[in-house]
Amino acid sequence: MINITTTKKDKESIQFRVKKGNWFVVKKMEIDENTENIDIARILISIEETLDRKIVEYLPFDIKKLEEIADEIYKKKGRVKDEDIVEVIKKLKSPRITRKLKEITDSKEGVEILKIILNRMVLERLGIKTRIDTKLIDKYIEKDVLNKG
Repeated sequence: MINITTTKKDKESIQFRVKKGNWFVVKKMEIDENTENIDIARILISIEETLDRKIVEYLPFDIKKLEEIADEIYKKKGRVKDEDIVEVIKKLKSPRITRKLKEITDSKEGVEILKIILNRMVLERLGIKTRIDTKLIDKYIEKDVLNKG
């Protein structure tokens, strides 16, 4: 459950709570007139990171097979060249990869979901970030504060 709420007392907050089996996470933040937008962005990024890690676990697909397909497309091997990126994009869009994904699921929508996950996996192996992480936002905040101070 993710709530961005305003209570009767006009207190704004962000609350993210999940309990599923042994997995339990709570992320919350009170928002007032002194709260910076970047701080709100940081907690939302933190929630997104948590969601990204867990969503794949709860999808009904064989992620090991998907990782094997990612290995066929590109395995980490040192410095990435422009040609590697071009070749990887061609492979990601190829009918051959779509056929391999259809071995994991019969559903057209399932294949589309797997393509999105596969794209992220492979692009991140190439060093192409597909999301903002909290470490990066923390560095940004730290440098921004130093520059203002």
